[in-house]
Amino acid sequence: MRLKILGIETALPTTANTATTVGGATELRLIHDAQSNATHLVTILNNASPAVAVGSFSITPGTSLVIRKDTSFKVYASNAEVKVVAVSYQS
Repeated sequence: MRLKILGIETALPTTANTATTVGGATELRLIHDAQSNATHLVTILNNASPAVAVGSFSITPGTSLVIRKDTSFKVYASNAEVKVVAVSYQS
């Protein structure tokens, strides 16, 4: 699998009020940089007002994964150890 990186990796916001669309990206690479041994929760919010959680999952230390979301949906994590960057798949 090859990924095209579409931005600069940053820490995910840590509250629903500061959640981000990551520039409207649909595919995101997340990594838990494992500074601690704690598992962190990642939450995806819809674009309603107020926003409602449409999904969540736990990410363990050292884990890297790619998720897909709607362009208007926002994400945040329970800790800034979870980093994010917009990506696309390349063949």
